[in-house]
Amino acid sequence: MSYSNDHQRPHAVLLSLPLLSLLCAASAWAAPVVPWLNQPVAPRAAPLAMPAPSVHPCAAASLRIVAGASGAWRGQATQEIRLTNTGLEACHLPGFPSAQLQPAGAAPQAVAASVEAPQLAGERLELAPGAEALMLLGTPGSCEASGKPQRKVSKRLQLALPGGGLRQLDGVHVDTLCGRASVLRFERVEGEAAPMAQAQRAGAALQRLTGSISVAQEAARGGLLRYVVTLTNPTPNPVSLATCPAYTQSLYAGGKAADSTLRLNCAGAGGVIAANASVSFAMQAQVPSDLAPGELKLSWKLDDGPGAGTLVGLR
Repeated sequence: MSYSNDHQRPHAVLLSLPLLSLLCAASAWAAPVVPWLNQPVAPRAAPLAMPAPSVHPCAAASLRIVAGASGAWRGQATQEIRLTNTGLEACHLPGFPSAQLQPAGAAPQAVAASVEAPQLAGERLELAPGAEALMLLGTPGSCEASGKPQRKVSKRLQLALPGGGLRQLDGVHVDTLCGRASVLRFERVEGEAAPMAQAQRAGAALQRLTGSISVAQEAARGGLLRYVVTLTNPTPNPVSLATCPAYTQSLYAGGKAADSTLRLNCAGAGGVIAANASVSFAMQAQVPSDLAPGELKLSWKLDDGPGAGTLVGLR
């Protein structure tokens, strides 16, 4: 529509850019959006039974080390490293393994603990046979240079294990364009086999879903940010929402984060996501008034399921 002759068109309506962006995003939603459910829940803890202290530190030969999912957490671009004890005896990690990024054509970069969690360098983890540890690497998610095409991506990580041995891990994706990588989390997690079997028995298979976010281009400090999360089931089988998972949304700007965990409106979605189908859920988040204006990082993560994130202008 051209607005060059608006004075001759009394029925024309001029829309503000934020409202126009929201309407354009809404036009892409093929199905009605499931209403937001205001049901906060406590963030899910991982109460794992503590095994007996082991005598031997974990060696490279007794661990399976793989690159897990990439994503976002509290304004950081993240890469999971998963370490599983494949030996016959328990072992321990007296802190996260010594790690070096090995970017092509550049010097190796040591990975230290995050300044927000320096204790992780000495966080002892006991790993019984079959037990798994998660080491989460993160880099700043945005900076002045992030809008430019160049990147500083490392695809190889070297780990030195306390019990001896080096492990070269290919297939990671760590972009240090906006700052050095650090370890954000280091913790024991429940092995993948048990939850996957439980999910299959319940018909959930939440891990197979994918997620995306639709949101206006701008948000206001102290205001309410409304957005839509679309969960897509790309498989030929329906995904049950009978367990009704929670989700965590995070707003991050200027070094400050605001997190909240709420229940997904599973009943409003009919308790299922059909095969090869998508369901969109309305979301709301209160934007703290003390966040710095500029750029807001919005992250969303479903328990045992997918996550999504995007950047929004903040005024």
